Amino acid sequence: MSKVLSQEEVDALLKGMSGGEIETEFEEVSAPSGYELYDFVNQNRVIKSKMPTFDALNDQFARNFRVTLTTILRRIVDISVQPLEVLKFGDFAKNLPVPTSLHIFKMEPLRGNALFVIDSRLVFHLVECFLGGSGKGRTKVEGREFTPIEQKLISRVVHLAYADLEKVWHPVHPVKIQYVRSEINPQFARIVHPNDPLIVSRHTVEMDELSGQISICIPFANIEPIKTKLMASFQKEQQEVDPYWFQQVRDSIRKIQVGLRVELGKTTMSGNDVAKLTTGDIIRLNKDLGEPLLVDVEGVPKFNAYAGICKGNKAFQLLEDVSAD
Repeated sequence: MSKVLSQEEVDALLKGMSGGEIETEFEEVSAPSGYELYDFVNQNRVIKSKMPTFDALNDQFARNFRVTLTTILRRIVDISVQPLEVLKFGDFAKNLPVPTSLHIFKMEPLRGNALFVIDSRLVFHLVECFLGGSGKGRTKVEGREFTPIEQKLISRVVHLAYADLEKVWHPVHPVKIQYVRSEINPQFARIVHPNDPLIVSRHTVEMDELSGQISICIPFANIEPIKTKLMASFQKEQQEVDPYWFQQVRDSIRKIQVGLRVELGKTTMSGNDVAKLTTGDIIRLNKDLGEPLLVDVEGVPKFNAYAGICKGNKAFQLLEDVSAD
């Protein structure tokens, strides 16, 4: 029967190992071909590769959300993007003050939860702007909770941000964002293990002389199935069109005056016959009375039409579009 160590012997053994008095040996284990080793104890995985597509998504979200905030607040808002950070969730959470506007959401079909964080000072600035103030008021942040009105107004901003996120992600990997819940204490917004890596994208919001920060925090485990897409060079599936520019061009084109011409028919005559023409002579054309006429726009054939009279004026009725022929 093997000897069972007493508690004193176990304590002495652990003390010797931690102090270096007892040497420990580790066996090198190599992964079989086609497999990758994973340490379940140490979850501090280092993400070394850059993700240019993720950077592009953040830039596009900042532009879209800037337009959204400018529209709903009716004042100029500027949003600048900070470089992506990879932090342990525990390190990120311990630096958040109380209260902080924390909003947990899911990005289906990706697994797990993510976090949308709004700086508490920015929350009070936004609420004051919503209620018609200048946003420059001094509000005590520490030691108070958000009121139901403040939570309702910020919830509107958060859901608008979710809509912009969905649009931004669609060309790369379509997602449906679902709101889960809101918290003000980081201890109750634990979306992953404290040692799990978190990809944090920070955006600085500036309006007038005030500024605040919003952060989008996505655990690396959530996006690991699509990391190859995020590490590839960003290519948009479709060319973006500025709606304002498109509307201006379309309106300008619609105001352009164009010439329409209806060809009643044509014939060939000799110079001698033309010289003999007098008032009242009849010239036969190559079109029968009931045959459709050709309508061209700036010299380009466009329609077939029938000639007639409408309310005492000569007119023609469109029959078919021939531009595609």
